[in-house]
Amino acid sequence: MRLLLLAAAMLLAFPQTPTEYVLVKQGSKEYHRPGCEVVRDTKNVVAMTRAEAESRGLKPHAACDPSQASSRAAAAQYVFVAPGDKRYHRETCPKLGTTRERITLDAAAAKKYWPCSVCKPPVRKRAG
Repeated sequence: MRLLLLAAAMLLAFPQTPTEYVLVKQGSKEYHRPGCEVVRDTKNVVAMTRAEAESRGLKPHAACDPSQASSRAAAAQYVFVAPGDKRYHRETCPKLGTTRERITLDAAAAKKYWPCSVCKPPVRKRAG
């Protein structure tokens, strides 16, 4: 598990290139970029190069398609915070109270909020 998390962190740290690493859920016919909702549970997930995944006949997940990366980059991601909480959450998180505020992921990072360990919201990529 630690090795997989370390591999995912390394994947996020490097620029995306034709030899980028992707994640494949065993038994799936699709590959995913790190951070994709489908592979966030990290169970039965394998890392490989995009070229290797494509040579195995795997196709990009619709939300992970490299040709669509520019349109996804412009879309803001939203998370939720509660008064007095130091963490940000997904809207459906059981740890999030009824009093909540919707903010962008960038705003949550700027305000030094940490991601919730229960709902595992998206994590902002670090600037290189």
